[in-house]
Amino acid sequence: MIKKIHSYIIKEFLHSFIFSVIIFSFLLILTFVFDLMDLLIEKGVALWAVVKMFTFYFPNVLILSIPMATLFGSLLSYGRLSTDNEITAVKAAGLDYKTLTMPTIIFVCGVSFFLVFFNHFLAPKLNSNLKAYFEEVVTKRPLVKFNEKSLTKLGDYRIYSNKVDNAKNTLIGVSIYKFENDYVENDKKIALPQNDNGAWRITASSATVKAYATGAQLTLYKGYWQKASPSDMTNMTHATFKTYSLFIPLRDNIKSYSIGPSELSSPKLIEIIKQYKEQKLAFMPYLLDYWLRWIYAVAPIIFIIIALPIGIRTGKGGKAVGFGLSLGIIVVYYTLLVLSINLGEKEYLPIGIILWLPNLATGAVGIYLFGKMVKK
Repeated sequence: MIKKIHSYIIKEFLHSFIFSVIIFSFLLILTFVFDLMDLLIEKGVALWAVVKMFTFYFPNVLILSIPMATLFGSLLSYGRLSTDNEITAVKAAGLDYKTLTMPTIIFVCGVSFFLVFFNHFLAPKLNSNLKAYFEEVVTKRPLVKFNEKSLTKLGDYRIYSNKVDNAKNTLIGVSIYKFENDYVENDKKIALPQNDNGAWRITASSATVKAYATGAQLTLYKGYWQKASPSDMTNMTHATFKTYSLFIPLRDNIKSYSIGPSELSSPKLIEIIKQYKEQKLAFMPYLLDYWLRWIYAVAPIIFIIIALPIGIRTGKGGKAVGFGLSLGIIVVYYTLLVLSINLGEKEYLPIGIILWLPNLATGAVGIYLFGKMVKK
């Protein structure tokens, strides 16, 4: 009989858990989906490329959605069992709360064990693949970074365009701004006046863009180059051109972008942290990312401990009450986590200790409530 009851409880929990994963994942990924739709509809990126980027990105959402789904799923499933008096019936048959909750706790511990591997190894690999593939898409369709009637940062340059023609990789009505101590590489067709001091701008009727691994090549048509003297703003250098080629190097940007903490496995993070400590460089972002992977992996266990007694004792109300309770606990938990991150970054306490405070506080409340429930 006990095996049948355990099987029934797990099925009930899994239905609520999977439903919760879908809902929370959808909410967390919504902004990224809008970005993908923009790439597909406005930027002309192929459907298969958009689907591939979504495939790389979606599993990373599970880092946050699984802990929240554990909380909501357990409140929902055990709340339903309590509302329908099924828990009362099982207790009348001689079974205690430990028997009722143990299969769910064991299942969630397995989920946490999976998240340890996922957070430390698989998620960084997916992030790295996403960044690399996005750079590949940008190389083929460089205008995916550009939006009409807004400034786009490309290297050390700011580029404004009235219209973006993604099919032809062409910008219409272009203005390019470069600030002090920046370098411009000119095409052989025309030699524009240059000075290493002061800001300048280029305005052109149109420009074609080609992307390479090291930067972007802009060929501008029918425009002018302007530069004011810093010492005398009334002294303006002005030169017109029919065709002008400008190469914007991005090698340094790509290099620094590719070594972000989220793209590195945990063993690599530990290695970098040690190196940066020895060289007295800033290592806090890497240390923070490392510990957060552990925090998020353990969170499902913490949430199930506090959710089970609350779900059983406040079962009436259905999904609305379950969602409200989940939202309240999540808000309190992540408020504590953000506070711990801020205190850790300011080095009031070692970040490897203070980041565990939200889990310890939530877990302590859960153990207290669970103990009271078991004694009844």
